[in-house]
Amino acid sequence: MDITGIVMGCIISVIAAVCGLYFSFTVRCKGPILSNPWIWMGKEERERELAKVDIKAEYRQLTIVFAGLTLVFGYLAVFCFSSFQLPLYPLWIIIVLVIIYAIGSSIKFVVKNRKN
Repeated sequence: MDITGIVMGCIISVIAAVCGLYFSFTVRCKGPILSNPWIWMGKEERERELAKVDIKAEYRQLTIVFAGLTLVFGYLAVFCFSSFQLPLYPLWIIIVLVIIYAIGSSIKFVVKNRKN
């Protein structure tokens, strides 16, 4: 294994660990909310909308998305470090499922909040 593979594997492992750490907080409904609708709101708008937004639904969305990201980066780290080259098909399936879920739940969030 060359030095580039080791360095990339270490960087990807750190990213997987950070995603896993954030995932562990979102499972318990703690930590900052890092979803697009929440991030792009201003501070005043966020405080005003806090009563209307379902915080548990936001954390549920983040839990699923960051669990998928942890799996993706963990799989890539194993791929970088293993001498046996793992097939990448499961990785692509996870990526597609996470993207579909994130887009679908974001659309659901916007439609729900427009009605209110």
